[in-house]
Amino acid sequence: MDKVYKHQEVEKKWYDLWEKSGYFVPDKDPNLPAGKAGKKPFSVILPPPNANADLHMGHTMYTVEDIMVRYHRMKGDATLWLPGADHAGFETQYVFEKHLAKEGKSRFEYDRETLYQMIWDFVQKNRGNMEHQLRRLGFSLDWTRNTFTLDPKIVEIVYKTFKKLYDDGIVYRSERLVNYCTKDGTSFSDLEVNYVERNDPLYFMKYGPFTIATVRPETKFRDTALAVNPKDKRYKQHIGKTFDIQGLLGNVKMIIIPDESVDPKFGTGIMKVTPAHDPHDFELGKKFNLPVTPIIDFKGRMDFSWFMNKKDVPQKYLDRAKKYHGQKVLNARKMMVEDLKEDGLLLKTDEKYVHRIGVCYKCGAVIEPLPMKQWYIKIEQLADKAIDAIKKKKIKFVPKRFEKTAIRWLTNFHDWNISRQIVWGIRIPAWKCLECSKDGKEQWMVTSNEKPDKCTNCGGNNLQQDSDTFDTWFSSGQWPYATLLSREISNFKFPRKNSMIEFSGQAISNLKEKYVDSDFNYFYPTSVMETGYDILPW
Repeated sequence: MDKVYKHQEVEKKWYDLWEKSGYFVPDKDPNLPAGKAGKKPFSVILPPPNANADLHMGHTMYTVEDIMVRYHRMKGDATLWLPGADHAGFETQYVFEKHLAKEGKSRFEYDRETLYQMIWDFVQKNRGNMEHQLRRLGFSLDWTRNTFTLDPKIVEIVYKTFKKLYDDGIVYRSERLVNYCTKDGTSFSDLEVNYVERNDPLYFMKYGPFTIATVRPETKFRDTALAVNPKDKRYKQHIGKTFDIQGLLGNVKMIIIPDESVDPKFGTGIMKVTPAHDPHDFELGKKFNLPVTPIIDFKGRMDFSWFMNKKDVPQKYLDRAKKYHGQKVLNARKMMVEDLKEDGLLLKTDEKYVHRIGVCYKCGAVIEPLPMKQWYIKIEQLADKAIDAIKKKKIKFVPKRFEKTAIRWLTNFHDWNISRQIVWGIRIPAWKCLECSKDGKEQWMVTSNEKPDKCTNCGGNNLQQDSDTFDTWFSSGQWPYATLLSREISNFKFPRKNSMIEFSGQAISNLKEKYVDSDFNYFYPTSVMETGYDILPW
């Protein structure tokens, strides 16, 4: 016997033996001589680690799954614990950009194809390290079914899911305000925005015959209305009237509109409406048909090009517009405050105003609400299906208290923006006709990734694929059925007679009938999903 216990050698020896003997493979497990046929299935899909770094302490929680999986094997159940790796979209591109920055480089130095290949190589190296570490930890995973979220068969299913959702009217394209990080250069879902308390000056400005209070004087140039509570006796007689408002670039006309959400006790009880830079104002804009005209661009800089091209404008105002143009928001704000003072439009300032602002969950930069055309998923009907499954105990939560948390999240969701302005990930299979775009129209064709032969509207073939990629959670949300369908199935198709809204019911039965010999037929739905409560909304 060795004087020193060499755990590395012992652990490797036994793990190699387990794996070679097929103990982790349900249809090869020597303790199940009949294979999986006739046995009770127990299946768990490993939440795939991000393939952009080594494992961290949190991944030791996989031990909980390992205990459950080994217990069910001991009971004689046909037990599947399916491993995988997540390409992790924005998360991975963010990590890779930090590596580039250490070398004094930037992603903007590379074209799309080159950058994608560089990240691919980076991910494959890290994926290998991560899988080695999972083995070193002794996790009893079925490595014969190991899957990557960018495996061709997985990507094929993701494309077909998107096409099916689009055909069923659940996916749509729309211009809305998005949560945009001007530092990372992409939009985010509502769940990826953190809110922090911050102290900012609250400026009280003269607005014609009124006084308004705002922390964002820089957006005043694109205000399109003033809103008041219709029950506020101070202002209700002005509703529907138009007033001349003296601004830093001259006079503008502004209408007074009613909005019951305006708090008469906040500030002066009158709110400026900027549809291009505030989600609530955007909805008001739709209601009252107000223009959506941004003053901040996607680089977080002020855009006054619309004013600088005007003719017959006093030189004073042109000089101001040129001074503001291209400035970062905070720099421009300081300039504007000084000009407001000069023109006698700044009445007072509350330096101790505390409010909540949205910041990027990754880099901490302030999130700018900006108008942008993106792909969205209608959430309400899908969420209703999930809530119904929870209430009927088809899904059980441990601890039970998180059942209420899940229902609360599902009840308060907005439609999901699934577009991301990044290179790394699954590119959206949608093509725009450039000929139709010349006439100011947007004609999009959605496929299962094959390029259309021609435009369905004008018949032209000048087509351009959307440069955006899917939010990584769009593909991750398909992981349980995509992994089980992709193993033995080629040319997968969804049943035509079922919409995606019905996917939790009859459509699953139809799929199982169609792919009777598949892992999907035997192991879906999976038995347990073990994860941290902090990512429950996903």
